[in-house]
Amino acid sequence: MRKQYIIDLLMKVVRDKPTAEMVVEVLQAEGLLVLGYGSSEIDNVVQKFIDTFGTTKTTKYDRFAASRLVKKYGDSPVCNIIDLLGKSATQKFAPRVNNISDLESKMPSILLFLRGMKGDEEIDA
Repeated sequence: MRKQYIIDLLMKVVRDKPTAEMVVEVLQAEGLLVLGYGSSEIDNVVQKFIDTFGTTKTTKYDRFAASRLVKKYGDSPVCNIIDLLGKSATQKFAPRVNNISDLESKMPSILLFLRGMKGDEEIDA
């Protein structure tokens, strides 16, 4: 819905639908245009979770949880935490998260686990 609106808007400038679609695709690929359902920060967190854990179902409660996480920590740190959690998922005692609401509720134990990992890396080095 929003994508089609942007394409129609661009068609007024470029006068060509394939060109307008290509411009929208390039803007999305570069991260300059986010066509999600919430703010770009929330969409970034949701997309990072989807990319990392392969989950395709996102509920409104997950978006609310992402909003609260972004408000408390910021979108970049939350995305980094999701990335680190995905990389350490095979380790023993790694917290398991099934959705973003789980991530929010288990955030204290996740942060403790990640801090412990960082400490282990410093000691081993």
